[in-house]
Amino acid sequence: MYLKKLNIIGFKTFPDETDILFDPGYTAVVGPNGSGKSNILDAVKWVLGEKSAKMLRGKKMEDVIFHGSESRKQSGFAEVSLHFDNSGKTLNLEFPVVKITRRLYADLTNEYFLNDSKVLRKDIEKALMDTGIGKSSYSIMEQGRVDAILHAKPEDRRAIFDEAAGISKYKNERQEVLKKLQYTQQNLLRITDVMSSMQKEMNLKEKQAERAREYNSLKSELDEIDKNLRYLKLTGFKNKLNKSETELEEVKKRNQELIERLDRENQIIQTQEIKKYEMEKRISEMDKKVMDYISEEKILREKIDKNKSFIANCDQRIDEHLKDLEFETIRLESITTEYERLSGISKEFEISIVDTEQNVEILISEKAEAERTIDENLKKIQIAQGNINRNESEHSRLRENLKEIVVSLIDQIEERKKEVEKSELERSELKENILNTLDDYSFRLENVLGRYILEHDIDKISSLLSDFNLRSLQEKLITLLSYEDIFRNILLDKDGMLAQKNTIDNKIEELKIENETLSNIIKDSVEANEGLRKLLDEKKESIQDLEKKILEMETKRNACLDSMQKNLKDREELDVKILSIKNSIEGVKTKKNEYVQELQLIEAQIESSYTNFLDMRESLDKEKEELKDIFTEIQRLRASSQKDQEDFKNLIPLLTEHERRVSGLKVQLNSISEEIYNDFAMTENELEAEKSNLSLVQSKEEAKLREIKSKIQLLGSVNPMAIDEFQRLKEIFEHHKNQKDDIEASKKDIEEVLRQINIESEKIFNETFEVIKNNFQDTFSTLFSGGKATIELTDKNDSLSSGIEIMAEPPGKHVQNLKLLSGGEKSLTVIALLFAIYMVRPSPFCFLDEIDAALDETNKLRFCHIIDKFKSSSQFIVITHAPSTISKANTIFGITNEEPGISKIVSLKMEEAKRLAQDIQKAV
Repeated sequence: MYLKKLNIIGFKTFPDETDILFDPGYTAVVGPNGSGKSNILDAVKWVLGEKSAKMLRGKKMEDVIFHGSESRKQSGFAEVSLHFDNSGKTLNLEFPVVKITRRLYADLTNEYFLNDSKVLRKDIEKALMDTGIGKSSYSIMEQGRVDAILHAKPEDRRAIFDEAAGISKYKNERQEVLKKLQYTQQNLLRITDVMSSMQKEMNLKEKQAERAREYNSLKSELDEIDKNLRYLKLTGFKNKLNKSETELEEVKKRNQELIERLDRENQIIQTQEIKKYEMEKRISEMDKKVMDYISEEKILREKIDKNKSFIANCDQRIDEHLKDLEFETIRLESITTEYERLSGISKEFEISIVDTEQNVEILISEKAEAERTIDENLKKIQIAQGNINRNESEHSRLRENLKEIVVSLIDQIEERKKEVEKSELERSELKENILNTLDDYSFRLENVLGRYILEHDIDKISSLLSDFNLRSLQEKLITLLSYEDIFRNILLDKDGMLAQKNTIDNKIEELKIENETLSNIIKDSVEANEGLRKLLDEKKESIQDLEKKILEMETKRNACLDSMQKNLKDREELDVKILSIKNSIEGVKTKKNEYVQELQLIEAQIESSYTNFLDMRESLDKEKEELKDIFTEIQRLRASSQKDQEDFKNLIPLLTEHERRVSGLKVQLNSISEEIYNDFAMTENELEAEKSNLSLVQSKEEAKLREIKSKIQLLGSVNPMAIDEFQRLKEIFEHHKNQKDDIEASKKDIEEVLRQINIESEKIFNETFEVIKNNFQDTFSTLFSGGKATIELTDKNDSLSSGIEIMAEPPGKHVQNLKLLSGGEKSLTVIALLFAIYMVRPSPFCFLDEIDAALDETNKLRFCHIIDKFKSSSQFIVITHAPSTISKANTIFGITNEEPGISKIVSLKMEEAKRLAQDIQKAV
């Protein structure tokens, strides 16, 4: 399962419908401050059921609806939809794609939809429970929540761990079971109270029921006596009724004779009345026709005037349409001229865009050349660095050789020293002898030469010189010098130690000089690269400026094309309008001709109908004369019928009196019959059949009646419903008793279910908690390169309600309070805890909002590394400003504000970007 798409309409800075398509893996959301990046996260929290406007960075919930901008009107509603790939059935719904929607109207009407079916918020929360997805779960991690998690009370941290352990559903069931248990206990108390009060009422109703049974027995006897009296009364009234009905029949017979005579007279009068009515009807129709003619003529005259007015109006409309036609023709010519002007401007923009694109290509070529030169310099630097490294190795080797030579020289000197110490006496004696001999020779020679100069005695000089043994002195001197040459040869000979040392020193000096030369080459290459990079940045800026210029020109060109399109549409509309005006002119002309023809027909119709009018007036006068004769005959017949009606009227009071008497007796009989039926559920015939064989005396029956009534009065007040009420109350009491037994059994079942839920959820939580605890130490050590971190329950005896303490000590620190951690350390600690949870139960997706902001570059790289580790099992959407975080993303979404106050999405897939860059590099 992963988040496929986020659809936003009218939410905060997204007034237009915006689709953000997410891929599995790692997605970065970037953009400048205020561009609306965090509004994407707010939209996700909102659709997942966030009820607090403050948590959505607003004051009122209606603040999430787009409020409008300088160029946009306010939206009427806000709507956000999340589309999940549910092919793995992570959500317990039979849909491969699950869509969750929330909509808010300006009147604060909230609507939730699940796959476009309207649902309640709790239905969505129930569907997402224990998936790691939720407005406050670990699937959404913001900067503010880092401090909130670390500084929250231990009890407030439980929600994240419950969600990770998958016991949120258990805890929800537990709450429902607790509610059921509480409701059951209340029902049990209530039904116990009801049964207690019912027991008292049952005792009272039982006494009333006994009295009611005695009353019913007396009442049965009373009813039998009452039946006997009713039978006697019914018989007396029937005898009186038979006598009155006989007298009534005689009066009715006389009345019938008068009625028949009056009927005959009335038939004759009615025949004349019909004849009179038909004649009046004909006269009325003729009068109506005359009036219709007059009205019709008036209408036709008015119609003639109206048609003449319509004809004049048609002429006026034709003139107006002609003026409109002329005006629209001028407008069409103006629009055509404007279209040609815009076409020229569009072509100029097209040429400018082509020229600017050529300049961009030149700059791209120059940029590629600079990059190539930088690469060559980098290669030179690499080669020089390699030579320096090689020379350093050679230098180290030579220094080792030099060290060996010095050691050898010291050894030889020490050896020579020992030899010299052995021949030192001989050398000293030899040296002293040579020096003494030389002193003697010198003294004697000076004397001889001095005397030679005075005496010129050559023989003495020859004799003296012969005494000098120079050969012996030479040998001694050679021997002495040999002692010195041995040591000198060791040090100063061309193969001597000093010569070898000097050779190595020269090589070392040469290596130093070569390294300095190579360092200068590296320095020059680095300086050259710096210059080339500056040039490269300038080229990039120039390319960006030109691309921006191209974008502006394309925008202007598109605006021009839009204007041309609108212009073309206006031309089409004007063509249609001109054609419509022409058609209207033709239609008005046609209508005018119709009015003229109709006018001629009406005038002919008026002339034809006037002749018919004269004939009708003559026939009307004849009909009125005949009507007078019929009226006179009717008056005569009515006078004859008047006398018979007088006799009939005199007979009616007598007939009425007899009928009243019979009717009164029948009413009384019916009343008695109804009373019998209502009181005893018997008809009068059934009563007569039952009592006709009895010899009844009314006075005796009345005496019995009084006696029984006296007994009933002695009973006092009787509740006639007491027997039924007692029986019904007893049944209800038994029903409540059964209910109480059921409730007590249900209570035991609920307590057992609650116990099982507690055991299961506690087991799952403890297992998960221990795994997260171990994972937390591992992820913390990985992110901090050491340190200690753990989580502990504040109350180990009640793990389901216990708070959770977080303890973390970065390497080299002893932290007693998490508040003393730096911002970066806090972020890394929460990240470590988040991924420790992910190792147990990864959320299908995770939104991270700038939680890397407080991290340095090294920790940002660690953060990216741990996301890379988990992105195969979960989908990460990271809102960030950090280049290192952005560079690791598979997909990048950029949020821009091309229009003030309006956020738009620009997406880029890194693989496609790399391929494009490679294609450009190959092309260059």
